[in-house]
Amino acid sequence: MLILRCLPPMIWEAPGMERTRMSIYGKDFAAVYNDTWPNFSAKLWPFIAEMVRQRVPEARNWLDLCCGTGRLLEILAREGYSATGLDASPHMLRYARRNAPGARLVRGDVRSFKVGKEFDVITCLFDSLNYLTRKRDLARAFHAARRHLREGGLFLFDLNTFEGLQDRWNRASVGRYRGGLIVVETSFDAKRARGRCHITGFLREGRFYRKFEEEHIQRGYRSEEVDDLLTQSGLAFRNYDGRSLSKPRKRSDRLVYVCLRRP
Repeated sequence: MLILRCLPPMIWEAPGMERTRMSIYGKDFAAVYNDTWPNFSAKLWPFIAEMVRQRVPEARNWLDLCCGTGRLLEILAREGYSATGLDASPHMLRYARRNAPGARLVRGDVRSFKVGKEFDVITCLFDSLNYLTRKRDLARAFHAARRHLREGGLFLFDLNTFEGLQDRWNRASVGRYRGGLIVVETSFDAKRARGRCHITGFLREGRFYRKFEEEHIQRGYRSEEVDDLLTQSGLAFRNYDGRSLSKPRKRSDRLVYVCLRRP
């Protein structure tokens, strides 16, 4: 969520935008992400669509928080929803503008955004909220989402669990990108519940390679921590295992939460 002074045209900066020291999802990684990263939104869409059909079948207005390059916004446009996407990275939003030209795009902070309306459905996908490494910031994000959710509206998000980062974030991988290489190294500090993902890219430019690096830090949340924060935020919820999309397992590595705004 790299925050710069310059904004591309047609992207509105929401009141409540906060400055952060994180330098992630910059220009180079945004390009790599848009071209090669797995489309998590498409994979989860059948489940999301069914939850919306069951709980808010009349839904029309949709807000996607941490919308990234707009992959969910593309789907929403095809399905006929009036979609708004919010993200803190201007580089990711540039791709979202190309991928979902009909969506309203807002540059803002998920902890404190204000977009001036309520929505039938709010989503925040692909472990975006794990980047909030302090419980009070996650609580703020929940409160901000609830403020923008109409009564009876649906808020759906996913999180990497403590167990998931502990089990899966201790590895390295190498992939190709347009003749270059992307190296992803992950590790997990169980005492601090912090996962580290270091991304190094070597992008080919003629005879040479240009290097970029990003450091992504996530907190692995335990389910009871998230449950308490949601309850305090005035949201009723049910969670699901992120792989089977059924009852959570003892060591589910990802949880999907389906929340309703209580009166």
